[in-house]
Amino acid sequence: MNGIAPPPIAAVIAAAGFSRRMGRFKQLLPWGKRTVIQTVVENLHAAGAAPILCITGHRGDEVTAALDGSPARTLPSPHYATSEMLSSYQTGIAALENDSSPFTIHGSLSFSGALLALADQPHIPARVIRQVIGQARTTPDQIVVPSHEMRRGHPIYLPRRLWDELLALPLEASLRDLLNRHSADIVYVDVDTDAIRRDMDEWGEYEGLREEFDQKRSEV
Repeated sequence: MNGIAPPPIAAVIAAAGFSRRMGRFKQLLPWGKRTVIQTVVENLHAAGAAPILCITGHRGDEVTAALDGSPARTLPSPHYATSEMLSSYQTGIAALENDSSPFTIHGSLSFSGALLALADQPHIPARVIRQVIGQARTTPDQIVVPSHEMRRGHPIYLPRRLWDELLALPLEASLRDLLNRHSADIVYVDVDTDAIRRDMDEWGEYEGLREEFDQKRSEV
């Protein structure tokens, strides 16, 4: 690219939920030497996403405190108590599009797109996220979705050209609605782990994933 750096790829983490099914606030549960949300941010940062926006809601002050000094900036979702995950992504994308946003780069918002990530997937390694970013660099105007054994997961790269369409979705809609509408525009990236489609909605899922993480760390 003649020495010119490619446009940045941001990341928006949906972290505003109540963790009702878990029964405990999963964003702040321990994960190795850090918390779940700290590890999610660390992995996105290590993969090259910047800036990283963590959209908060329930116990937002605690999440913000946990991420103090991290590469992430936190933003509150105004609709977190009455809406689903989509509103968090809309909050983050709206901040990236705002002309007065602190994420403006050299006077212009030059992002090629953004990764839409989940707050409960600290087990997705940076190398897998890096695969998604690598494909997004190659096809910056296409949606990029990681896939394992023909099943898709997160994080999802949404190109800049579809941001306005995401923002126009009603709060009762979901990201899936947008993906289905643009199914012909999706580029799938085959990855070697099912981590992309596993999350921790329930306590048993968290315990199982953490045991796997601890085992892999002990083998290094």
